[in-house]
Amino acid sequence: MIYALNVNSATERVERYWEMCVGSCHAATALREDYRRQLTRCARELGFRYVRFHGIFDDDMSVMKKSPYLGTYKLSFSNIDNIFDFLLEIGMKPFVELSFLPSCLKSGEQTIFHYKGVTTPPNDPEAWVWLIKSFLSHLIERYGRSEVRRWYFEVWNEPNLGGEGGLKNGGFWSGTMADYYELYAMTARAIKEADEAFRVGGPATSNNAYICEMREYCEKNDVPLDFISTHHYPTDVVLGYGVENSRNFFKEFSELDKTDKAAVNALANEFVTFRKNIWKDVNRGVLTEMAKRARKEAGNLPLFYTEWSSLAGLPSDGSFGASFIAKTIPDNMGLADAYSYWTFSDILEEDGFPSAAFHGGYGLLTLQNVAKAPYRAFQLLHRLGEERYQKKFAWETLDIYAFRDRSNNTVQLLCVNHQSLLHDVSVRTAEIELEGEKFAGCPPEIVRIDDEHANAIKEWERIGCPEYVTQAQVSALQSASELKNEFLVAEREGEKLKLHFDVPPMGVALVTVYLK
Repeated sequence: MIYALNVNSATERVERYWEMCVGSCHAATALREDYRRQLTRCARELGFRYVRFHGIFDDDMSVMKKSPYLGTYKLSFSNIDNIFDFLLEIGMKPFVELSFLPSCLKSGEQTIFHYKGVTTPPNDPEAWVWLIKSFLSHLIERYGRSEVRRWYFEVWNEPNLGGEGGLKNGGFWSGTMADYYELYAMTARAIKEADEAFRVGGPATSNNAYICEMREYCEKNDVPLDFISTHHYPTDVVLGYGVENSRNFFKEFSELDKTDKAAVNALANEFVTFRKNIWKDVNRGVLTEMAKRARKEAGNLPLFYTEWSSLAGLPSDGSFGASFIAKTIPDNMGLADAYSYWTFSDILEEDGFPSAAFHGGYGLLTLQNVAKAPYRAFQLLHRLGEERYQKKFAWETLDIYAFRDRSNNTVQLLCVNHQSLLHDVSVRTAEIELEGEKFAGCPPEIVRIDDEHANAIKEWERIGCPEYVTQAQVSALQSASELKNEFLVAEREGEKLKLHFDVPPMGVALVTVYLK
């Protein structure tokens, strides 16, 4: 099949919604120098403008403590200032997730992750409101109202994974959704009391859940709601709300005799197999279907996805992850107002600090600041012009998206050969005919991401998958990750330019055609 495009045909503006925000590990890691180097790089090379993280009020941020003698609370925002100052210095802004609790406000013993974020409702709601008001007053004094009005405040993270019907071990919220609505209401009102122009939203749910319920609650109770936030991952369609299968698995694990190493290992291997096999039921383009539904449910409110990715372990570190990103983002244009990838770096302490350069981590960058193939996909997307052609090409597993960059007088063709894991995918040939303008004499350029191009994990596998890499090996990985421009042979036929090239399985190619 041939993709024929008149380069003078209708275009529409590209809203760079995927660059609005990016996710990261909990707040305390933003005090690390390596974290800062990597985030600075992402802001410069990928265009990310905001960053979101959990745990701004965690104990490791030393924000709030209670005197054991007087029963009074003491606040310190010094570590938060350190982080926010840094973000502003590099041209970014905080997307402020208001979580988790300082331990002095906990109403139970439930925590999450290696760093023990407190996930209970506050034992003293008035103290929580005082914390929020004090925090905002401090921000206004330090950064000015006009600056803070440019930020966003999101209340909590995935409150539907916990409490009634949710995860009992490791959930993000030990209360019910009704408890969450109460927390949201008191928090949102405190924010608006500080400044009506401050922007607050939620419910920050997993799996596109509780959007309608959130809107209904806020409308019925006159609670401020400036945007809807939610999360989605492709396997959500299998796991469902409350991640039923995972919950059952963890229940089985919790009842296991931990001293029986053989049984523990067998169950762990079973879970790995289970997580892999669910991809049999995940169709390509699943996040777009989710986003279409969420867009309708959000109504006129801005729709912010504050977490998304492929969540596929090691495959996501390579060409699968790159092609997943390169397909999902163009397909979701016009559906979401922000699309915050989880996460920019493997500097992630949720299960303790990792060690291997490639371990299936969520990050775009390895611990050693090596760009994974998904990072390069974002880099190609950052190169796209400000207009896109309305005409799209789709054939089996091959999609072609066309863009116009008038500043450089070029046409860009983003070609993606993507399929879900455990589904068949083979080499696809892109056949493209362009007309409507005079083409420059220089040949088109092509940049590729696939198993053999801009894919550092393949070099890591070639050297034996070492858990700890030497500096020499890091240099080799960095070299293997680089994007490389190549010339593409084109056929000229009258006023037409014909392109013909192969796109490997899970491959991405960006072709740039120069106009006179």
